[in-house]
Amino acid sequence: MRSWRSLILINIYWLPLALQDAALLSIAVPADLLRFDPADYRTTYSYFVALLALVNAVVPVFAGALSDYLRRRTGTRIPIALAGSALNVAGLLLMPSANSSWVLCAYLVIATFGLSISTAAYQAMLPENIPRASWGLASGIRGAITLVGTVTGLAVAGTNPSNTVFIVSAVLVTLGALTIFGAREKAAVEAGSDEHAHIRDYHDFVIVFLARGFVTFGLTMLMTYVLYFLHDALAVRNASLGTGAVGLAALLGAAISAIASGKLSDIITRKYVVVVAGIPMTLAAVGFTIFPRENLIFFFAVLFGLGYGSLISTGWALALDSIPQMRDVARDLGIWGLATHIPSIVAPLVGAAILKLYGGTPEGYRLLFILASISFALGSVVVLGVREKPSAARV
Repeated sequence: MRSWRSLILINIYWLPLALQDAALLSIAVPADLLRFDPADYRTTYSYFVALLALVNAVVPVFAGALSDYLRRRTGTRIPIALAGSALNVAGLLLMPSANSSWVLCAYLVIATFGLSISTAAYQAMLPENIPRASWGLASGIRGAITLVGTVTGLAVAGTNPSNTVFIVSAVLVTLGALTIFGAREKAAVEAGSDEHAHIRDYHDFVIVFLARGFVTFGLTMLMTYVLYFLHDALAVRNASLGTGAVGLAALLGAAISAIASGKLSDIITRKYVVVVAGIPMTLAAVGFTIFPRENLIFFFAVLFGLGYGSLISTGWALALDSIPQMRDVARDLGIWGLATHIPSIVAPLVGAAILKLYGGTPEGYRLLFILASISFALGSVVVLGVREKPSAARV
């Protein structure tokens, strides 16, 4: 088993990536659209999110396959991870100069394109370089680091102008990318190798794919419209600050469960941890629907976070279990990522149609939250289809 230091080092780059995602997509970009497109900001942002999800869906599959090929040829994925990071930073540095919503979108697409390339290579380094018996713990650490990045991103974006957020994100992504050099890569699995012995089959891959898809649809329904829900339905005066506060409450709950759930999933069957994680997320979404009040939203946010923390740690380990071949791990993780990004394309388009139909009234947001709760419940039910197998720690 690797030391805690090495497990943290191989995961640390997730921190600035999570910071960027939370700061830009939860607060900075939607807040800018209130200024750039005050007449139709909800629909415009929905199209933004769908377009970015399309980039995130397509790029990792091809970037991952290229990363696998070069890894076998050169023994390292680091150059691709760094090249993607450089493109990401370039997009972030251009964003403060945007003078319209669609120019902002163009620069955001550049940044997202680079982030997808970098992530496709980087995410494959964990299962390649960490013993399978420690995948749950490593994924828990990844989840905790992601939460720290998300908390920091919400804090930065909730208290600073958008242009400052873009620059801070660029600087931190640059510094985070440098930590990749500290990861010690093991020898690559050679082409033609039949490295199947400890990897699950395509049945589980499909089941995890479907379960992840349902959960992601619900997450997108909630997270895309949090700022606008506070602005439109609850009439919160500073919606950016309010979104940051709600996000921090959710992440407080997530921090409690992330590492513990990851470690627990190395001991017991992972799917049951994922199933349990869906329960508080479903209840929280139902709570938002029935009691959309400012004095209760923080309670539901913490409840949601308890499930979300378990999901992002254990769900990742469950996905690693289901990868059909370690030789093509980056490509297969890219394919698995489609379960995240395809629903992320569909959900904002559905959300935009609902909010347009209801004119941005509280009833429209309630319908969004009902759909989210149904999606979380379906995700928990579907994951029960994963085949029984001894835990990683006993293999």
